[in-house]
Amino acid sequence: MPLRTPRSLHLRLWGVIGMACLPVFLMAFFDYRERRQDAIVALENEVSRMLTAARLTEDAALGSMRQTFQIMARADNLQSLDPQDCSGLAQRLLQSMEDFANLGAALPDGTVFCSASPGQTRVSVTDRNWFQEAQSGEGITSGEFVTGRISGKPSMVFGYPVRDADGTLKAVLFASIQLGWFDKLIAEFKLPQGWNAFLLSDTGTVLSYHPAASRPPQTAQAPAGAAPFLRALQEGRRISEIEGLDGNRRMYGVGSPRFSRTPLLVAIGAPLDRTVARIDQGFWWRILLLAGIALVSVLTARFYIYGLIEAWTGQITAAIDSVAAGRLQTRIRRLSHVSELRAVEQGINHMASELEKREVDLRRLSTAVEQSPEAIIITDTEARIQYVNDAFLRSTGYTREEVLGQNPRILNRGLTPPATYATMWGALKAGKVWSGELINTRKDGSTYVEMATIAPIFDEDGQVTHYVSTKEDITQRKQSEALVHQLAYYDALTGLPNRALLHEHLQQAVEASAQGTAQGLLLLIDIDRFKQINDTRGHATGDWLLREMARRIQGCTGAADTVARLGSNTFGIIVPDIGGPSDLAQAIARNVHQTLAAPYDLGDAKRLYATTSMGIAYFCAGMPAPDILLKQAEVALYRAKDEGGNAVLFFDAPMQAAVDARAALEMALRDAIEIQAFRMFYQVQVDQHGTVVGAEALIRWIGADGKVVSPAEFIPLAEDTGLIVPMGQWVLDTACRQLARWQRSPATRHLTLAINVSARQFHQADFAAQLRSALERHHLDASGLKLELTESAILGDIDTTIERMHQLRELGIRFALDDFGTGYSSLSYLKRLPFDQLKIDQSFIHDMLTDNTSNAIVRAILVMSDALGLEIVAEGVETADHRAFLVQHGCQFCQGYLLGRPMPIEAWEEAHLAVGPAPGDTPTP
Repeated sequence: MPLRTPRSLHLRLWGVIGMACLPVFLMAFFDYRERRQDAIVALENEVSRMLTAARLTEDAALGSMRQTFQIMARADNLQSLDPQDCSGLAQRLLQSMEDFANLGAALPDGTVFCSASPGQTRVSVTDRNWFQEAQSGEGITSGEFVTGRISGKPSMVFGYPVRDADGTLKAVLFASIQLGWFDKLIAEFKLPQGWNAFLLSDTGTVLSYHPAASRPPQTAQAPAGAAPFLRALQEGRRISEIEGLDGNRRMYGVGSPRFSRTPLLVAIGAPLDRTVARIDQGFWWRILLLAGIALVSVLTARFYIYGLIEAWTGQITAAIDSVAAGRLQTRIRRLSHVSELRAVEQGINHMASELEKREVDLRRLSTAVEQSPEAIIITDTEARIQYVNDAFLRSTGYTREEVLGQNPRILNRGLTPPATYATMWGALKAGKVWSGELINTRKDGSTYVEMATIAPIFDEDGQVTHYVSTKEDITQRKQSEALVHQLAYYDALTGLPNRALLHEHLQQAVEASAQGTAQGLLLLIDIDRFKQINDTRGHATGDWLLREMARRIQGCTGAADTVARLGSNTFGIIVPDIGGPSDLAQAIARNVHQTLAAPYDLGDAKRLYATTSMGIAYFCAGMPAPDILLKQAEVALYRAKDEGGNAVLFFDAPMQAAVDARAALEMALRDAIEIQAFRMFYQVQVDQHGTVVGAEALIRWIGADGKVVSPAEFIPLAEDTGLIVPMGQWVLDTACRQLARWQRSPATRHLTLAINVSARQFHQADFAAQLRSALERHHLDASGLKLELTESAILGDIDTTIERMHQLRELGIRFALDDFGTGYSSLSYLKRLPFDQLKIDQSFIHDMLTDNTSNAIVRAILVMSDALGLEIVAEGVETADHRAFLVQHGCQFCQGYLLGRPMPIEAWEEAHLAVGPAPGDTPTP
C-alpha cells in the first residue's frame, strides 16, 4: 500500500505536465495553420487581383471595339454598302486599333463585302456563331474563337448588327482579335519570378503561355496536364492548388473570358514553395523548442512534488477545523490537480455545502411555520402546548405566554360533540393522523369553526414524542356553504323548500313507507288563473298572495310534513304518514283546499278571492319511485285544471291510462308528420240541380296498423301541441296540387276545393306568404280555392283577422264560415268579415225535419244569408227529404252522405265526374 501512492502520484504528475504542455503545442499548431492559411489566402488574393485586372482589360477592349463599330455603323461609307468605300473605312479604323487582325462587314445573307484585310473575293460567314447571334440580337455579340477565312489565322471574332430605322438588318460588322493580344495582356501583369500564366482552348490546346521562355515544348498539343485546369473550370473552382504544365505545383486562379462564346481558359499560377515552405520549416523549429521546455518542466516538477503534498495537508486540516467551528461557508477554493487529492477536497466542500443547506432549510421551515396563515400547535405526549405560531395567536386572541404549558382544551366550551374527541384520541393513540372539524371559542367568547389536522411525531425508535396540529378557520366557508344550500334548496320568495329538496324528502318518505305500514300523501296545489291576478292586481300582490298561501299551507300541516314551492304558482305537500285509513287523506286535502279558498284581506276594505286545483297521489309499501309518484300527482292536478279548476282530484289508474294514451298518440302523430303518413279524402259538394261543383278536402291518418285514426281523436291533440301547423301546411300543398291538376283539364276547370284552416295556422305571421308561395308553385287560379274558418279562428283580434282575410282575398282566395250557428255567432262580425259562404252545421240539418227549433234556425240562416248576399252550404245531408227541404228554401249547395262519403281522389273522380244528377234530384221544371 505505501508503494502505490507514490506511483499513482507520479503518473498523475506526468499527466498534469502533459495537460499543461498540450495547450502550448495546440497553440503552436493552430498558429502554424493560421500562418499557412494566411499565406495561401494572400496568394489567392493576388491571383484573384490579376484575374480581375484581366477582366477589366477585356471590358476596355470591348469598349474600344463598341466605339469603333458605332463609328463605322454611322459612317456614310457604310450606308451605300459600297465594298470599296467600306473597306477603305475599315482599313483606316484598323490602323488605330492595336492587336486587331481585321475589321469588316457582311451582308444579311452572310457574304463579306467589306474587309480591312485583302482576301478572297467572296467569303460567306453564315455558319459563324457570331454572325447568327448578330442577326437576331442587338449590340456586340460574344466572341468566337475561329480560324479566319480571310487571314487564315486563329483569332477571336465579334459581330455587330447594323439596322435601318424600321429595325431591318442592313449589315453585320465584324472585328477579329489576334492571339497576340492575350500574350500582351499577360505580359502587362509583370508576373513575379516563379509565376506563370497561359490560355487554353476547350480541347486543352495551349494558345498562349507566359513566360514564353519557360514554355514546355509538349504544350503545343493538348497535354494531359491541362485536364486539371479544365476540370476546375467546369466545377467552378476559381482558386485551386494544381500541378502546372511545367510540373511545378502552384496556386492557380482559373477563369474564362466573358466575351468569348468559344470556351477558353485563362490560368494564372503563383508558386507555393517560397512562402508555405518557410512557414512549415518554422513550425517544426517551434515544436522542437517546446519539447525541450516541456522536458525541463517535468524534471523540475518532479523535485517539488513532496513539497506540494505537505502544503496540501496543511490546507485540508485548516478547512476541516473551520467547518467544525461552525463556519459552514468555508470552502477549499484552490483544488489540487491530483485526482485523489481533488476528491478529498471536493468531499470536504460538499460536506460543508450540505451542512449549510440544511441550516438554510431549517431557517426556511422555521419561517414558514411562523408565518403560515394556518394555526400550528406542537404539544408533548401529555397534551401540553410547547409551541404556537402567530396565526394561532391571531385566531384565538391569546398571547403566547397565556397558552404555553396549557392544554388545548382551554378553547373547548363544550360545543364540539364528545364523540369527535373520542375518535380523535383513538386515531392518535394508534399512531394515525386525524382530521376533523372543531367548534372552539376565542378569548373574547366568540365561537369559530376550524378544520384541524393532528399528526403524531415519532423518534428514530418509532416512539411518539410530540403531536403537531394545523388548524384552518373555516367559519366563513361554512357560512357560505349554508347560504349556497339555502339558495339551492329553498325558495327565495316564501322561504319554503324548492322542488329539489321536495324530491329528496319524497325519496326519504317513500323509502320509509316501504319499510313499514304507513300510508303517505303527496299533494300538488296550483293557483287558478294566477296570471290574471298578476295582470290585474300587479306582481307585488301576486308575490304577497304566494307568501300568504305558503303561510296558510304550513298552518294546515304537521311538523313531520314537508311544504314546498315547486314553481311559479305551484306548491307541494308531503305527508309521510296520514295516521289512519285512507279516508283521512280526503279530510286533509279538503282542509287545505278550504283554507286556501278563504278570502285574502288586502287592506283598505279590499279582498282577494283565489281558488286552487289540487292533484293527490298515495304512496305506501310497494309503490313506485318518487319520480313516478310526482308524475301521478301532476296528472291528477292537470285533470283538475282541465275540468275548470277549483277541484281536488286523487290519482287513479284511468287517469294514467288516459295520459299514456294521449302521450302515445302524440308520439305516433309526430312520427306520422315526419313520414307524412296522411291521405287526403274528398267529399263532394253539389248545387241545387245536383251538379258537382267541387269538394271539401279532409285529412285522414292511416295508423301503423293500417287502421284509420279518427279525426276527432288526433285533430284536437294536434291543435293542443301545435302540430296542427305542419299538418295544415301539408293539407294546403296537397289540395293546391290537386286543384291545379283539375284546372289543367277543361272538364274539371270549374271545380272548387275547400280546405279547413285552424285558428293557430291562420294566425301564423307567415301564413299569407305560405299561401302565396303555394299558389305560385302550383300555377293555380286562386278563385278555385276556398278556406273554411271556424268562429275560434276569427274571434279575438277581429281587426287583425279582417286585415289578414283582405290580404288573402286580393290573391283571389274565397272564404267560408264553418259550423255556423254552433258558437257565439254574431251578425256584427258577419257584416264586417269578407265571407263568401256560410256552412250550416250538420247538427241543425239532422233534426230540422223533426225539431221545430232546428227547423226555424235553418230557415232563419237561409233567409239571413240571402239578405247578406252569402252562399249557403248545408253539411250532413243524409236523406232525400233533407235535400228537398233545403233546395225548396233556397239553399244553394249541399254536402253529406246522401251525396257521397269522403273518399280518396281516385274513387271520388270515378264516382262523381262521369255521373248524372245526384241522389234525390228531381227534374227542374
